[in-house]
Amino acid sequence: MVQVQSLPQRVLVKSPWLSIGLPLLFQGMIVFSIPAQKAYTLTTGTTVFLQTVPVDPYDLLRGRYVTLDYAAAQSETLEKLPGWSSELQEKPVVYLTLKPGEGMRDPWIPVGIQAQFPQTLPPGHQVMQGRWRRRGGLDLGLSQYFIPEGIGDGLEADLRRHPQAARAEVKVDAQGKSALVQLWVEDRSY
Repeated sequence: MVQVQSLPQRVLVKSPWLSIGLPLLFQGMIVFSIPAQKAYTLTTGTTVFLQTVPVDPYDLLRGRYVTLDYAAAQSETLEKLPGWSSELQEKPVVYLTLKPGEGMRDPWIPVGIQAQFPQTLPPGHQVMQGRWRRRGGLDLGLSQYFIPEGIGDGLEADLRRHPQAARAEVKVDAQGKSALVQLWVEDRSY
């Protein structure tokens, strides 16, 4: 006759760490994973400057922010690019290829659009991931910039005086995801 040994009693009793700690750990991982992509992009990304097209609303619950659009992401620009076709608008995600402008903070120039991340890029070029907006053009994930306290009036006045000189400094990672770093109006950063 084979004798079966029973497990020690403490293994069978549910650990309080497992019942409380494991769910808390899982929830914490979810909460911290949300900003982790932006942090990765800001740390490892390539700096790109985009020409902005701003609108300045005021949200009573969140404070001042600038809603931005980008010349490179507007429909009239995209439709002129190599790779453009109306079928692209049926894709959930597309990739915009940019090349650097002439000067350090000059806007980068869109040079192509495609449904798949390009396998090869010319030196210095960068790819940004975008999603189609209902009203047309691409959402690059950079549409809102919250204005730090105390500089809102100065930024708003600067944007009104020099709308063509407004640039967004953006970091773009190797997968084409982007994060807004700061706004520039001429040689002033916000």
